[in-house]
Amino acid sequence: MESKRNLKYFVSKGINPVLCVGAAIVLIGLILMLGETTSSFGLVIALIGVGVAVFATGAKSGEADIDNQILGIVKDLPEQAQIRHEVYERSFLAIVKPVLLKGFDFRKEGIYCKKCPDHKYRTSDFNAAQIYFTREKVYVYGKHICLIDSSDEANYEIIGSCAWEDLKEARIDESEYTLADGRKIAVHSFVLETKAGEKLIDFSVEYGADVDKAADDINHAIEKMTLRAMEKAADRAAKHAALKGQEMKYE
Repeated sequence: MESKRNLKYFVSKGINPVLCVGAAIVLIGLILMLGETTSSFGLVIALIGVGVAVFATGAKSGEADIDNQILGIVKDLPEQAQIRHEVYERSFLAIVKPVLLKGFDFRKEGIYCKKCPDHKYRTSDFNAAQIYFTREKVYVYGKHICLIDSSDEANYEIIGSCAWEDLKEARIDESEYTLADGRKIAVHSFVLETKAGEKLIDFSVEYGADVDKAADDINHAIEKMTLRAMEKAADRAAKHAALKGQEMKYE
C-alpha cells in the first residue's frame, strides 16, 4: 500500500507548485533550444524540467493509483470468502445469488475525502464484503482498507455468519456526509442485521439499483428460508411426538 503517496493525494489542494516549476523550466529550455548557440544547453534545461515534472506527478497517487490499489486487494475476495468459511459453489442456494458489496467509507471518524476530476468522491477508507448463501446459513467475509495507514489496526477483516431463521433484514440506511466546505452529500449504507441486533454488514456502499435489488433478494430469501426452517422444525416435532406416542402405546 502506497500510504504516504495516498496521503499526499488526499491532502494536496489546487495546483501542484513543483509541477508548475517543472513546466516553467521546460519552457525556458525550449526557448533556449531555438538559439543557435544555446540549443544544446536548452536541451539539457528542458530535460531537467521534464525530470522535475515527472518527480512532481510521481510524488503522490492519482485516481487510477487509488483504484488499482483497491482492486488489487478486493479482486480475490470471492475466493478468499469461500476458503475462510469453507463453503463452495456446490452448496450455494439457487434462489439468491452471491452478493459483492463495496464502497468508500464516509462514516469513519477522521477520514479524508476528495472530489476527483471524474466527479467521484473518494475517501481514505474503503470497505468490501462478499456474501454467500447456503440452505442453512448466510456467510459474510470482507475487508476494511485504510489507504493512508498500512497497520493491522487500520486494516481488518469483516467476518460473520448467521442461520436464516436468525436473520432480521437487509436494508439501505441513508445519512449525510459534510464536506470540508460545508456542503453535504448523500451516503447510503448497506445493513445486514440479525434478530439479536448484530450487524453482519454495516458500511457505506456505491449505491445503485443493484444494491437495492440485493437487499430485496436477501429479504425475500430470509422470508422463504425462515418459513422452510419453521416447517422442518414442525415436521421434526410431529415425528418426535408420533414416535413417543408409539413408545407409550407399547409400554
